[in-house]
Amino acid sequence: MKTRLAVIDDVAAIANLHAESWRNAYRGMLQDDYLDRKIFSERLALWEQRFHSAAANQHVCVAEVNDQVVGFACTYGGEDAKWGSFLDNLHVAAEHKRLGIGKALMQLVAGWSLAAYPGCGLYLWVLESNAPAIRFYEKMGGVRSGEGTWRPPDGGSYTKFRYAWSNLEPLLSVALS
Repeated sequence: MKTRLAVIDDVAAIANLHAESWRNAYRGMLQDDYLDRKIFSERLALWEQRFHSAAANQHVCVAEVNDQVVGFACTYGGEDAKWGSFLDNLHVAAEHKRLGIGKALMQLVAGWSLAAYPGCGLYLWVLESNAPAIRFYEKMGGVRSGEGTWRPPDGGSYTKFRYAWSNLEPLLSVALS
């Protein structure tokens, strides 16, 4: 596995991985029609926009296995005065989970945030129903620090939790068991 900064040529692979991740994680929550027919085109439009009109504080990195994108992370540095950099997306292909790819991406994000936004923390939102992701973020040292409501594109509302890291140094060397 190798990690690198994402480039415009990665847009379709990132959008596909994002759509597949939502299909796996949100099946039963979101409408099947949305997940089966609309999610890819919606994610593709999102990622094309993010790459063609990138925010100055946007950082997107990918993980590859055999030259195939199997994970990605998108962070907005210094996004919040209190919480720090916002990890908006972290997705790993289902068949590549539990192989250290998520950890490698988290550590890459933490290193970038420390260098580009010194003294800033890191935070993200995760759905209450996403128990595997919650376990992962807690193993990575994240602390639950609030909750809110997610209103997905196809309707409904779901509880989400904020996980935060006020000090990113330990995140760089965390070992998962």
